[in-house]
Amino acid sequence: MKEMKLEDMAEIFSGLSYRRYLDEDGEKFKVVVQRSIKKDGELSDFDELKLKEDIKERYFTNYNDVLMKMPYPYDVVCVKEEGLVVSDRIAIIRLKKDYDPDFITHLLTNTHIRKQLHELGSSEKIPHTSLKEIRQLKLIVPDLNTQIKYGELLNTINEKIHEDLRQVEYDRKLKEAILNDLWGDDEK
Repeated sequence: MKEMKLEDMAEIFSGLSYRRYLDEDGEKFKVVVQRSIKKDGELSDFDELKLKEDIKERYFTNYNDVLMKMPYPYDVVCVKEEGLVVSDRIAIIRLKKDYDPDFITHLLTNTHIRKQLHELGSSEKIPHTSLKEIRQLKLIVPDLNTQIKYGELLNTINEKIHEDLRQVEYDRKLKEAILNDLWGDDEK
C-alpha cells in the first residue's frame, strides 16, 4: 500500500454554476444538486431543469465518476448513470486508470479523510472545503485487485444498510398506521 494525494490519482474539478444556463426554451436536464448526494453513497432526488444546450461535456457525469459535496458533511457517491449535469459546490473526481471508483468512494468517507478535511477546511458555522484542499487529501491505496475486492465488499455492506433502513421506515409507517386505525376515520 502506498500513500498518495488524490490529485495524483484523478482529475478534480467543480460542477457547473447552472443558474447562468437556465433557459425556458432549453432542453430538460437532470441536475445533481446538494440534496442528491445522500449518506452511504446513494444518489437520487435530482432537479429537472431547462438549460441552454451549450454546456461543456466535463459537467456531465461519466459512469464511475466520484462526486463529493464540498460543504459539510462531505458526502460522497460513485455515479452509475451517465449524462447528469453536476451543479456547483460538488467536486467531480475522475479517476485515472488503475484506481477502483467504488473503493475510492468508500475511502473518501473514512474518518481519516474527514479529519483531514476538518483540519484543512474552513472554521465557519457550516464548514466547507475547496477543490485545492480536496486535491491535497492523502489516501492509503492498495493495488487495484485489492481495491476491487474491498470496493465490492463495502458496496454489499452499503446495500444491506440501505435495505435495513428501508425496513425500519416500513416498520415506522406500519406502527403509525396501526395507531391511526385505533383513532378511526375521524381525520376525513
